[in-house]
Amino acid sequence: MDRNVIVKKEGMTAWVAMNRPEALNSLAPELCSALVSALDECEADSGVRVVVLSGNGKAFCAGGDLRTIAALGSIEDARSYVRSAGMITSAIMRSKKPYIAMVGGAAAGAGFNIALACDLICASSCARFTQAFCSVGLISDCGGSLLLRRAVGAHAARALMFLPNTLSADDAARLGLIFKLTEPEELKDAAASLASELAAQPPLALAQMKRLQNKTEEIEAILREEEEIQARLITGEDCKEGIRAFFEKRRPVFCGKS
Repeated sequence: MDRNVIVKKEGMTAWVAMNRPEALNSLAPELCSALVSALDECEADSGVRVVVLSGNGKAFCAGGDLRTIAALGSIEDARSYVRSAGMITSAIMRSKKPYIAMVGGAAAGAGFNIALACDLICASSCARFTQAFCSVGLISDCGGSLLLRRAVGAHAARALMFLPNTLSADDAARLGLIFKLTEPEELKDAAASLASELAAQPPLALAQMKRLQNKTEEIEAILREEEEIQARLITGEDCKEGIRAFFEKRRPVFCGKS
């Protein structure tokens, strides 16, 4: 098993954990490919009825790996990287099985959107949610352009995307993003209880309900459009400035030039 992802199967539940805790589970290419492979493995396993997705360490997922993004040298390289992250959202949403995002820390950028791709979110009071993309001159990807609007409505989605604000767990619960909110020490038990409840439901009916809710042809179209836009932005000056500012711990000064 790839060290970037840990999979444990307990009864009818697969526990899938992103495992780059030293980098807050940010989406290096190796993590993206390993996670998609793990999710495909869960999909093919008839003994798995429910998947719980989490991140080891302090964060669920901090989003795109900024060192990887800074090193991307061409639009094609950038497009390939964005596509590899978007494949995680695609795998979750086209799955016939219900997914629970178990969020015990930061879910930032693409990490926020991967949680949104899951069917239900269980979070602890330590969870934090932020789109964060505008801080480095990028757009929301991993399907966030559609998923956030579906979850909170158009105006709230714009506010969360346009401004680099962070939602506390309580704020996210008030917006309806969190299905179960717990104390940190109760989070895994709450996710396990919900997974057990879902596993007892009729799997064929759940699969069809999920398919009708997700309309995966719509999310796939959004993912392709995000790829094209994001690739151009990644290779532009504003993104370079945003990443420099992040590592230099200062406010970025965006010029608006491609």
